[in-house]
Amino acid sequence: MSRSLAAGEVILQLLQNFQRPRIFWLRLRHLSVKTQGVPLPDNEAERLKALAEYNILDTLPEEAFDDITALAAYICKTPIALISLVDSDRQWFKSKVGLKVSETPRDGSFCSHAILQPENILVVPNAIHDDRFNNNPLVKGNPKIRFYAGVPLITPNGLSIGTLCVLDTIPHHLSYQQLDALRRLSRQAIAQMELIQEVRNRKQASLTDELTGLHNRRGFFLMAEQELKIAHHTKAFCWVIFIDLDGLKQINDTLGHDIGDALITDAGQLLKQSFRNSDIVARLGGDEFIVFISSYFKDADSIQVYLQANIANFNQQQNRSYELSMSMGIERYSPESNMSLEQLIASSDELMYAHKRLKRQSLT
Repeated sequence: MSRSLAAGEVILQLLQNFQRPRIFWLRLRHLSVKTQGVPLPDNEAERLKALAEYNILDTLPEEAFDDITALAAYICKTPIALISLVDSDRQWFKSKVGLKVSETPRDGSFCSHAILQPENILVVPNAIHDDRFNNNPLVKGNPKIRFYAGVPLITPNGLSIGTLCVLDTIPHHLSYQQLDALRRLSRQAIAQMELIQEVRNRKQASLTDELTGLHNRRGFFLMAEQELKIAHHTKAFCWVIFIDLDGLKQINDTLGHDIGDALITDAGQLLKQSFRNSDIVARLGGDEFIVFISSYFKDADSIQVYLQANIANFNQQQNRSYELSMSMGIERYSPESNMSLEQLIASSDELMYAHKRLKRQSLT
């Protein structure tokens, strides 16, 4: 915290020559009516979608965000500072100084008003005198909020997903330099969210097959190892299905690699649609696919019949220059066998080649 205080002093010195920001002062109204519902932004659906894409709601505290709220509280000399994200029916605090609760209802909240004016800083000098806020639980009860200043958190696409705000239990006033510092810190909060999202996307890309969008080999092993541990502890049955596309080389040689890629993509989509979202469907590379599923099939034959029916239905309905065909090997994991993932894959691979040989023999 001492480093944050020192940084705050430096920032205050640098802010002396900053350009004054636009400020949106709430007009104080001394009406006796009760707090009315806050209108939704015109772009509410897009705003909520952008917030969801950050995958930040209900996550654990992070030092980078806590540093921002600590600096905001120090610079503005307020006991409370929040990074508040406005969800559909609540405002959730990614970082908080001086407040114990992690979320409050969105209806009637300060931040719900602030996001309506993305280009401005919303300042409420004394909430008890404003009928828009005097019924807010944080104003009527503890911690008895009186002052609020909130800067909307604006995404690169111009969507306001929340605020960086400071609050006090007594009426308060901020200088132009303090307000400008809040705006600059709000940009740092968004920049940190963008950075986290970029790292997550790159990690996801490293686990994803570029052609099909399925998990790649690395992604499959990471996820299947975890699922196998769970199956072992819960004594559950699982299946590993090793799949090889029939005739891909011939299609590449006669119709071209673009058609071969289309065949691989169709196979990936068919497999993805054939199983549940909780199952792990991956492309190992080339013409090889693998699936890890929990035991909702009674035996290997029922899995093979199910997949062959889906393949036949695809070939009947789709107007393609090729027919989709798969050879498959299916191995069951049982808790008493305690087979490793590598053993399951090796066994299902052998069974797949046996299936492929049988199909070739039937054609001769």
